[in-house]
Amino acid sequence: MAELSETVDDKPKRSRRRKQRTKSRRAPVGAPPGTLIADPDAHPPRLTLRLLGEDGRHEIHDGVALSDVDRLKSGWSKLWLDCTGLAQAGLIEEIGRRFGFHPLALEDVLNVGQRPKAEFHDDHLFVVLPMLDTHDDRAREQITIFFSRDFVITFQERPGDVFDPVRKRIDAGGKRLFGRGADYLAYALIDAIVDGYFPLLETRSEEIDRIEEEVLHSAEQEQLTRMYELRREVRHLLRILWPLRDAIATLVRTDNDILSDDTRRFLTDTQDHAIQLLEMSETHRDTLTGLIELHMSLASARTNEVVNLLTIVSTIFIPLGFLAGLWGMNFDPDVSPWNMPELSFYFGYPTALGLMLVIALGLLWFFRRKGWLGGN
Repeated sequence: MAELSETVDDKPKRSRRRKQRTKSRRAPVGAPPGTLIADPDAHPPRLTLRLLGEDGRHEIHDGVALSDVDRLKSGWSKLWLDCTGLAQAGLIEEIGRRFGFHPLALEDVLNVGQRPKAEFHDDHLFVVLPMLDTHDDRAREQITIFFSRDFVITFQERPGDVFDPVRKRIDAGGKRLFGRGADYLAYALIDAIVDGYFPLLETRSEEIDRIEEEVLHSAEQEQLTRMYELRREVRHLLRILWPLRDAIATLVRTDNDILSDDTRRFLTDTQDHAIQLLEMSETHRDTLTGLIELHMSLASARTNEVVNLLTIVSTIFIPLGFLAGLWGMNFDPDVSPWNMPELSFYFGYPTALGLMLVIALGLLWFFRRKGWLGGN
């Protein structure tokens, strides 16, 4: 199996691949449960092995072959094996065979886009969580974590994760990571995934506040489009955070020998963070809904103002137009005294203009008296 873990370090293509999301390749209809099918377009796998001892010693083996793991882990209290890339189902199946993972759990590893969940098996725990991409805060990838008393196995779709703080703690010889079991290391990884959502939500809060100020100042169509986009993103995030909270709650509440009471207390804090993320997202959703309604109300109010103005102008010109049309008829007063005798007035034209002006001013006074022009 050594050749299964061999990968080519293709750095020029790495940034492009980070932006791609591994497709979910499900088994054909009627295939036996646990059938593993990998996406050939997925990132090629690379294994990184971290060995930890209780005395603070640790080793890192990057690009290690799976066949060497058994030899390298001898004499160490716990290990963290990270598989980055899901293009080879054979490698993932061999990892599962060596560590005793259920085929259905391995099938969930390859079928990305799973609902966040936590499952308990006889000698290990299985957790699926969505993680934000460190290079694109709106891109997400699935992280699968298997852990027991002495090992942590992680599977991720592509390079780039939120585990650098945990790696730095290992490099610095953090006492908790070395003095506690592998369950605490798994907690640290889960906590890093959950905390990785806070920068996104804080940035989103700032953007929503900025849009709110813009809407109150001047409602524009572009703002409405962006608010709809943000609300769609928030709804998608809520569909992730609700089961994520439930998955962590399952770890906290379920009694299992693999999770120590001390680690369970730390997971309670992570559960509080997940609840906080959920509440922030719900606040964003409600705020955006309110802003959309406010935007539409302001736009409607602006339209009503224009309509009111046009209505007033039209109302003023209706009697003026009537008079202009009446006196514009071609009746000759010399033929009959009933044929508009006022057309022969010496001051007929200024009289007509004055009458029209009096009517217009009278209507303006009446509208203002009624408060239709914004007055009292």
